[in-house]
Amino acid sequence: MTETQYLQLATEYLLSKGIGHLPPGKIGRKERHRWEVIFLVPETLDPEIACVDPPDVRVWVTPSVGAVELIDQM
Repeated sequence: MTETQYLQLATEYLLSKGIGHLPPGKIGRKERHRWEVIFLVPETLDPEIACVDPPDVRVWVTPSVGAVELIDQM
């Protein structure tokens, strides 16, 4: 699976869940069977917002089982 395909799976997942994110996204950690995909959240572009915590939304993509899951960030 290519990096572009990981990004596409992650994008489709976030869109299906109505979770705001900004393309294009980037690959974070790479583990043996899954990769982390990271997108900035739209609020990070708003100059009237001083701080967004967390500034991104992250998902794990596990292509072998067709799974994408949101990574909870605190």
